[in-house]
Amino acid sequence: MNNLPKESLMQSIHDPLVHQLSKIIVYCVKFLAILMVIVVIWSLVDVVVHLYENIVSSVTSRFSTERLLSTLGSFLAVLIAIEIFLNIIFYLKKDAIHVPLVLATALTAVARKVIILDYSKALAPELYATAALILSLGITYWLVTKNEVS
Repeated sequence: MNNLPKESLMQSIHDPLVHQLSKIIVYCVKFLAILMVIVVIWSLVDVVVHLYENIVSSVTSRFSTERLLSTLGSFLAVLIAIEIFLNIIFYLKKDAIHVPLVLATALTAVARKVIILDYSKALAPELYATAALILSLGITYWLVTKNEVS
């Protein structure tokens, strides 16, 4: 029986064309990683500018909940970008299982949505859909990772 992990099934195909195409895909993924680092740096600069603007404007006006939520949203956007970068890097590892990290990234993105959501303007169907998404992602993450913990 073949001892290769499930993610590397393409390695068992000995077609030269498929091999070359796989190499192109690897280069594309590496290029995506470079682009993602640029996005992370850009997002980090945005957080610094956002914080600076909030600090300067807080001197002249009151600090508000909207500003706090906006700042938290900016921080979480950077964390989501970093998690997407990690997803890209793990994609390059043939022996890595990607599902838990992808689910954790999705949970972080949904948490960001919940934090920055304007509840005064949100409609009930949107809130129910968000709750269903959180519940389904949470259960899926738990089911996927429960064997790793025990």
